[in-house]
Amino acid sequence: MKSKFEDFHFTSRNEHTEGLITGLLLGAAIGACVGILLAPKSGKALRGKIKDLADSQADTLGSSWEQAKDKAGKAAGDAKDAISSAADETGSKLKDLANKAENEIEDGVETVADRFQKKY
Repeated sequence: MKSKFEDFHFTSRNEHTEGLITGLLLGAAIGACVGILLAPKSGKALRGKIKDLADSQADTLGSSWEQAKDKAGKAAGDAKDAISSAADETGSKLKDLANKAENEIEDGVETVADRFQKKY
């Protein structure tokens, strides 16, 4: 029997959080615009208020964009450092294994040569 949740793909919490924040910001902006448009003001005062609101939202979005860029840059740097560290560690372990294998082969060759000399 197929579960009703088999086709549902769970996503990370960050994806839900980003969508929630985007929805809240968009809803707040739409609500503010509707409130301004429905308020009894003169055309000049209304245009001024809309301009002030747009400037405020542009500043907020600009600062959010800068924060997102900074976080993405830091995450990329951290990932690069982690990959570099893992590559160095892997290379070191491979060199150790190669040296160990070389020593084992040399010991085996010496053992076979000694046995051959003793026998003949």
